Amino acid sequence: MSLNFLRWSALRERSSARDADVVPESDRRLASASYRQAIVEQSILPDQAGRVKFKASWWSARSVQPMTIPAGEIVDVVGQKGITLLVEPAFLLRASARGLVKIQRAWEQKGWTLQEPKPVRQGKAPIVVLMDSPDEEAPKEIAAETWKRFLDGKPIYIRTFKACCDALGLAWQEIMADSSEKKSAQTPNRKLGSPEAGVETRLESQLGLTPDASSGALRHQPDRSDDVLVPAAPLRFVGRAAAMAELDRLATSGAKVITILGQGGLGKTTVARQYLQQADFDVVLECWMAKETENITSAESIVQEWLRRYFQEQPGREFGVSLDRLRQQLRCSTVEGRPVKIGVLVDNLETALDRSGRFVKAHRPYAALLEVLADPQVQSLTLVTSREPLHELHVTVQPYSLPSLSLEAWQQFLLSCGVQVNPPILTDMHRAYGGNAKAMTILSSVIQIDCAGCMEAYWQEHQDDLLGETDLEDLVASHFSRVQQLYPEAYRLLYRLGCYRFQTIAVVPAAGLSSLLWDVPELEHPRIIRFLKELFLIEARETGYALHPVIQSKAVALLKASPDWQIAHRKAAEFWTEQVPTVETVETALMALEAYHHYGQSPDWEAAAGVILHKRDSQWIKEEPLGVSFYRLGLLQPMIAAITQILPRVRSGQMLGHLCRILGDLHWLTGTVHQAIHCHERARDIAVAMDLLDLELVSTFNIGLCQLDLWELEDAKRLFHLVNSRAAQTEHHLYAVGSWFCLALIHSYEGNRQAASELVQRVFQDYDAISLSSWSRCYGLLFLGLTLKNLGEWDQAHRLYDLACLYAEQGQYTQAKARALTGLAELSRHHRNFAGAMTDLLTAQQLLDRIDAKGDLAAVHYQLGLTHQQMNEPAESQRHFQRAIQLFQQMRAPNQVHRVETALAALTRSLPD
Repeated sequence: MSLNFLRWSALRERSSARDADVVPESDRRLASASYRQAIVEQSILPDQAGRVKFKASWWSARSVQPMTIPAGEIVDVVGQKGITLLVEPAFLLRASARGLVKIQRAWEQKGWTLQEPKPVRQGKAPIVVLMDSPDEEAPKEIAAETWKRFLDGKPIYIRTFKACCDALGLAWQEIMADSSEKKSAQTPNRKLGSPEAGVETRLESQLGLTPDASSGALRHQPDRSDDVLVPAAPLRFVGRAAAMAELDRLATSGAKVITILGQGGLGKTTVARQYLQQADFDVVLECWMAKETENITSAESIVQEWLRRYFQEQPGREFGVSLDRLRQQLRCSTVEGRPVKIGVLVDNLETALDRSGRFVKAHRPYAALLEVLADPQVQSLTLVTSREPLHELHVTVQPYSLPSLSLEAWQQFLLSCGVQVNPPILTDMHRAYGGNAKAMTILSSVIQIDCAGCMEAYWQEHQDDLLGETDLEDLVASHFSRVQQLYPEAYRLLYRLGCYRFQTIAVVPAAGLSSLLWDVPELEHPRIIRFLKELFLIEARETGYALHPVIQSKAVALLKASPDWQIAHRKAAEFWTEQVPTVETVETALMALEAYHHYGQSPDWEAAAGVILHKRDSQWIKEEPLGVSFYRLGLLQPMIAAITQILPRVRSGQMLGHLCRILGDLHWLTGTVHQAIHCHERARDIAVAMDLLDLELVSTFNIGLCQLDLWELEDAKRLFHLVNSRAAQTEHHLYAVGSWFCLALIHSYEGNRQAASELVQRVFQDYDAISLSSWSRCYGLLFLGLTLKNLGEWDQAHRLYDLACLYAEQGQYTQAKARALTGLAELSRHHRNFAGAMTDLLTAQQLLDRIDAKGDLAAVHYQLGLTHQQMNEPAESQRHFQRAIQLFQQMRAPNQVHRVETALAALTRSLPD
């Protein structure tokens, strides 16, 4: 029995009331405002009915005025008498909701943008100007206001409507609104089935049918609600052209069931509805899953409803019989001799699934229903939306993970809502909310209402509370509640992940997730992680996993309220320490420091200090503390901040002394020399009190280095002699050799060539003593190279600088490399190789600018001043001398300032009057 015959039988039972329902004259003007329009298919004469196409069906029609209306004209439907429509010529047309989608896509494909209209010349109406149109220009005879009304779906004159469609390459017949556009501001109080609504409206509401007056056949119209499927303005559905194209591709390739997957609020349902609407299905069957599993309508009831309502067929007594009847309808139903094109929407499937992605026992019949929908021979396409993937063995589905909205889509949407977009803030907001569509719509409303459309004002107040809006909080809470219900072990892992910062190190390896599953058998770890990944609650990347900021925010709150806070941070700290066996790059150094942050949250300050002092071996360096690794790699400020934070909280004397020593080194390298001296003096006092000779010697040596940088040469010489006398030929002989190359440099500055040369030879003979220390090896070569340069041994100095540069590159010693380049530049200047000197100095400047090392940077500017002076570029020379003086003044190094001022004065005297 055909679909048409069954529907016609149902319609005949209701046809007796049709003749009485005629729209009163007073309602004609309301009904004719382009929301109920038809196309004349057969000319209407003054005394003879013609035929019109109305709501995709053909009707007999008469003109209410004695006039001829030729075929192809648009008419307003103003009433109905029996099965004959009463019409009159239309003057206005507007786009349907479906047409607006096509218009938007065509507009985006052409790349046209409306500008503010500008008069072409005085007295003429403004025309539209379109930008960013590389391929073609838009017709300029269409007014800007007309384009705007057309794009907004407002009525415009028929001729202009057709011109706009032609300009976009669209068929106007497919774009115009018909009577399916029920939502009219002019008829707000009409109710389906009321006398004034007319027979056609009532029949549509009850059966979704309209009669074909010429053939007696029935056409079924999808039971759609356009005000829900498509927002009012074209820009309310943005950024999904690629998703629409991908669904098209999957459908064309033969997919029968497509699962649209993604986190809550991503826009899965909106995309599915939009696709089903714009694909021109004859029938759309819908199945809405309840938010709670216990409230889900049974599959049996859904199938029964579909059979009765859409196919006019009685279901069987058994579910299997009903499914067979549905399968036959999906395979064989026809309309006007062609197969019925059927769309199916199954929304929010996840509530019917267990944690394995299979239907829960109470709703196993849904698996059988999906098997029918996935039958290769059916004439339907089913879109399933779900936060969780389906893993039913006998159901063939094509998964499609819906991506987040792009930054451009957010900007387009917010601008259309009247939000004042600030690009940097928009980037932060988009990143924080992961491009979530629901978050975008919520934020747009809040910004408009609470902040008068000012994005900057909103973000300034709310950026530290990503879940401040109730709707967003509820959305995220629903994710956590679902996981807690399905898989408690996964729920515990999800909130424990709140201990990770996802900042400097944005990705946590899988082993880091496993470290938080201390109360779960190891064999179950991969299954739990996969579960959270498939629910889109953790984001899988190449090297590990990450959390979206809003998910992380909720996880942190739950973790703080749980008894797992301290142990989770301790386990994470232990993981990071084990994860980094050696520190050879900036990334591994920062990764190792993550353990410090976790102990700080516990808080366990002694353990945090232990992270900084933890020693690791590398290819070139043995037992190097993490704090030393940081300044070797040029990470000065992060380690200064870390040590400064915990220094007042550490009680262990020995640990405190070593922290002060490393902090002093960091301050020395940054050029804050007086702070460095204070730290080293404190470390030395602790060493003396606790009889820690090694710490005492290194602290004394470092104070000498500071005095040397301040050009306090006598004080520096005294300290180095003290170190030599106490360390030579002892287990601390390393410091004695270090004092020799420092003393050799001081003697070379003072002009004592013989003493300097003898100390250089002693260092060469005992160089093995310092070769295992990264600092001593690099800086020993630097100091020796500088000494030999002062002694006039240029070639030997060049060899040592080259060797120092090589060691610095191998050990990633940023600052040592910059010093070596500065020394090489000075040698190049001596040989009048100014190009080579400038190249090395500018490279050194770039390295030092990055790590904010004021002392070495001042030395570079001093050398740049000398180089420009020899190049006879006095203005540039003066500029660099002045910059060197500023930096030395910031260091409070008056002797260094005097040294540069002397060079500047000599330059000034050499200039012509």
